Amino acid sequence: MTVRMTFVAVLAAVAFAGGAVSASAAQPIVSRVDLTSFRFTPSQIQLRAGTPTVLQLRNASSAGHNFAAPAFFAAARIDPASAGLIRNGRIEVPAHATVQVTLTPAAGQYPVKCTHPFHATFGMKGTIIVR
Repeated sequence: MTVRMTFVAVLAAVAFAGGAVSASAAQPIVSRVDLTSFRFTPSQIQLRAGTPTVLQLRNASSAGHNFAAPAFFAAARIDPASAGLIRNGRIEVPAHATVQVTLTPAAGQYPVKCTHPFHATFGMKGTIIVR
């Protein structure tokens, strides 16, 4: 009986330690959005509520763009190291550059657009859906 109880205790300790290791080693999900001349790809961005996420904004064009989603950023929990990249609810992404923002999104549906002159008019807009 003592050997069995010890064995069960060891198994419980291993299971507990394994769970703690995997939880602390969890990496954020990377969600990539390409910014090109007058569109976001994908234009409908799907994220998971409460899941740490790296929003990777990649501008492959020769013009600057931004990713303006004030309601989304206001509702999300922004990693302190990324907070300085967001100004007035938008992130500027220079030509041929990638900007990464780490955050934890809140459930909801949020509009996103580029606020540079005429960019949204020509189609550079979309939706962030967080479930």
